[in-house]
Amino acid sequence: MPVRTVDEMILSRKTSKVLSRTPLSGELSPPDLDGMIRAAAQAPFHYAASAEHRSRLEDGAPEPWRFHVLNRRSCLELREWLMANNDTSKIPDMLAAASVLIQVTWCPNPPPSGLKLPPDSRFHASEINMEHIAATAAAIQNLLLHATRHSLPSYWSSGGPLGNRPVFNLLGIPIDEILLGAVFLFPADTEQTEQIQIMPGKMREKRSKNRSWCKILESLKN
Repeated sequence: MPVRTVDEMILSRKTSKVLSRTPLSGELSPPDLDGMIRAAAQAPFHYAASAEHRSRLEDGAPEPWRFHVLNRRSCLELREWLMANNDTSKIPDMLAAASVLIQVTWCPNPPPSGLKLPPDSRFHASEINMEHIAATAAAIQNLLLHATRHSLPSYWSSGGPLGNRPVFNLLGIPIDEILLGAVFLFPADTEQTEQIQIMPGKMREKRSKNRSWCKILESLKN
């Protein structure tokens, strides 16, 4: 039964990591994909991306996130490239199953003039950059909820090798963008078989039952 209400979408959303030993069939139609991107675009953001990032887009869009979308064919080509480069992660098996992969990056503001970043840091730890990360995460959640609405299994991956410079170069992603999520979307009719493994999110069943992390202040008076 399709998910209809916002409450149903939120409560039904779950992680489904689909792994396949061989490529599966299944395309995501352009209208469905466009609907997901439109939903993601409604995420709130507090600050515009910096001029360096905006100047790369024809319309100078202010959003602090970027979506780099790989269709079915591109997913399989990336899978072949990773395997040819001796990748030992589970990413190739997910690419074999995926209808679409969306590399969601965020655009860090540069550090203040004269400030050098530590060698192990890719961005300045500023309030604005914290807002950019939060906004991009909200865009990803919108995308996942829209996928849930259409009964599409999805997986928000931190990316592993997909966040590395060689893959960015291959996909034409500017190296000063930072991967926040590699979002895999799988065919709606995917079922567990000997060939296909579907793994749930590791933390789903570990959610607290009494929501002790939530404190309600009934009054500020003693």
